[in-house]
Amino acid sequence: MPTHPPAPARRASRLVAVLAALAVALGLGLSPTADQAAADPAVPQPVLDPAADPGIFREGHSYYAFMTGGRVKMATATHPQGPWTALPGNALTRWPDWTTKTLAAWAPDVDRTSAGYVLWFAAPAAGFGGQRCIGAAVSQSPTGPYEPSDTPLICPVNGGEDPVADRPNQTSGVIDPAPFVDTDGRRYLTYKTQKTPGTLRMVELTADGLHLAEGAVSAELFRHDDSIENPVMVKRGEQYVLLASANWYDQCRYATVWRRSTDLWSFADKPEHVLLDQGNTGLCGPGGADVVTEDGPDRMFLHGWVCPPDGEPCPYEGLVTDPQKRRVMYAAVLTWGEDGATPQVPTFLRPRG
Repeated sequence: MPTHPPAPARRASRLVAVLAALAVALGLGLSPTADQAAADPAVPQPVLDPAADPGIFREGHSYYAFMTGGRVKMATATHPQGPWTALPGNALTRWPDWTTKTLAAWAPDVDRTSAGYVLWFAAPAAGFGGQRCIGAAVSQSPTGPYEPSDTPLICPVNGGEDPVADRPNQTSGVIDPAPFVDTDGRRYLTYKTQKTPGTLRMVELTADGLHLAEGAVSAELFRHDDSIENPVMVKRGEQYVLLASANWYDQCRYATVWRRSTDLWSFADKPEHVLLDQGNTGLCGPGGADVVTEDGPDRMFLHGWVCPPDGEPCPYEGLVTDPQKRRVMYAAVLTWGEDGATPQVPTFLRPRG
């Protein structure tokens, strides 16, 4: 079983993280913005606690976080550093009929479409052996309430619009939906199929985000022998940048990785790069990342594990075994390198009280 390293070792590891972060910032030659100036150069501090699988929607000066838990948990802030305010209740008005109406909705995300504000989420599907499917819900306000459809959007059972017949395992569910709109206005949804091998897929949606586009069939983007999940697509010039979370979510080695392609559907043969991991951040399992790239400077939001008694990043190398562990949300500056298409995180943002 992993054990806590002695205090001197922990301090030394944090000093390494401090020096690494400072070197990255200086190497990029960034001119400080208001929130960069307030960033803590040491091990990043959470801006929202607790928070798991944050899907972030930004509109004007307001940020909205949608998180795993219940029928989707919500929080809002006027700045990525907070202070974040948890909203009462659940985003979804009810469990849709296709679900088991138990457990919790996972990894939600929101975008504005012609139908209003659309929330995509994963929930346990009835008659599917505990596996999950992806549903959609709509609201006229970003804070809800969101009314779900009683037919799943992506599911091999319960009348799902995309049964995903060619995936590796016919009994695997689907999770981690994330929207993407290309520069031509076409709307897509990326997601993950469960079980091993882990795969990332994408399908085109209608403009309102509530159905599959006519004739659309999902396709695999790439797979991992281990686990790969939480896909997020960003367009940078002629390049498509696909971010994801590699390894297992309950381990400190969980990491944010990326691939890049000029072809929206071709990532399997592209090299994979690590953006954030335990070694270069000091965090335990920095993954579940989402990005906001409109209405202001680009920002990244992600979660990591913290443990008692001090609420600092859990000091494990692999599986986080502390029964009191919890996930918290961090906010970071996101830049794109000299070529405009290489994601970089020069600094994390310090929480505001």
